[in-house]
Amino acid sequence: MKNHLKIFLFLVFIILQQNLFAAYSEDNRRDGNWWLTLTRSSKLDYIVGYFDGMLLGKNFCVWGIDDSDKKNNCDYEAITSFSDYYKKYFLNVTNFQIVDGLDEFYSDYRNRRIEILGGIWLVVNGIAGTPKDKLDSMIESWRKNAIQ
Repeated sequence: MKNHLKIFLFLVFIILQQNLFAAYSEDNRRDGNWWLTLTRSSKLDYIVGYFDGMLLGKNFCVWGIDDSDKKNNCDYEAITSFSDYYKKYFLNVTNFQIVDGLDEFYSDYRNRRIEILGGIWLVVNGIAGTPKDKLDSMIESWRKNAIQ
C-alpha cells in the first residue's frame, strides 16, 4: 500500500511540475502578447537594450579575431554582413520608431504569437522600405511559423 501511495504522489508531482513549467514558459514568451503588457517606458528600455545587445554581439565576434590570420575570409565576411545589415535596417532608426512599429504590428491579433525578434525584423523591413507585397508575404510566413 505504501508503494502505491509513493507512486501516486510521484505521478502527481510530475504532473504538477509539467503544468508549472508550461505556465512559466508561456508567461515568459516574448511575443506580441507579452509586448502589449509593457508600459511605453519599458518598451523603450527594451529596445535600447536590444540595440546594445546587437552591438555587443558584434564586438564579441570581432574581439576574437586574430589579425595575423589573413587566411580566414569568413571573419571578414561576417563583419561585412553585420555592417551591411546594420546600415540598411538600423542606422538612424530610433527606439521610438521601433516601439511605435511594434505597437502597430501587434495591434493585429494575428501577429501576436510572433516573437519580438521576428517582430523587430519585420518592423525594420517596413522602415527600410521593403515593398508592401514582399513585407506582407514575410509577415504571413512568420505567422505560419509562430509557435501555436
